[in-house]
Amino acid sequence: MTDSPTRPEADDLAYLKRLAIAGRGAPAPFLLLIAVFGGAYGFALLAILVACLIDGVPQPGMPVTGPISNFVGMWAIIGSHLCVFAALAWTAWRTIGPNRVRLSRTAFATWSASFIALVMTVIVFPMFTRNEMSNESVHTAHIVPSVVLILWGCAWWITAITSDRRWLVLVGLGSFAAAAALAWVGVGTFDALPIMCASLIGLAFIPAVILMRQARR
Repeated sequence: MTDSPTRPEADDLAYLKRLAIAGRGAPAPFLLLIAVFGGAYGFALLAILVACLIDGVPQPGMPVTGPISNFVGMWAIIGSHLCVFAALAWTAWRTIGPNRVRLSRTAFATWSASFIALVMTVIVFPMFTRNEMSNESVHTAHIVPSVVLILWGCAWWITAITSDRRWLVLVGLGSFAAAAALAWVGVGTFDALPIMCASLIGLAFIPAVILMRQARR
């Protein structure tokens, strides 16, 4: 008897190893969306952080003031929205369009389920607090970023195990740690800004860029 895998096992191993790869060695479309999402909002928050340090860190409960902060705060976010919408449209076209790229079942299941969970989390929390007082609704909404980071960490954790990329385990653990850190400092505080900035760049932009570079080799 031999220890060689059976046909179903070999098929499973084949598509698990192709988690971050689509088509003829090209990176899966969702990786670009993740990179653009993390990079656009991450570097936008970084620009806002630098602007706040130049104009002066705002006091708790006070709005951000200063010519640089106001300009960067408005246009950085608008630019980020436009970049993400463009990447979302491109990803949808590459995924379901006539010339769509074939995705592995694991990649599609992991990231589509995570995306649906993220969207539903954002939708459900306002519905849950619709009859609450405004201050209680705002307080409850502060948990949403931590929940999103937990779901994000789960997606990276699954990706790490199924694709045998151990370094992605650190990305998953980083997501869980960032969720706890945000819950500790409070989303509505200035201290949350660098945590969110680091999370977007370190837990979305950088991992996606690395995976895209590996997929092209």
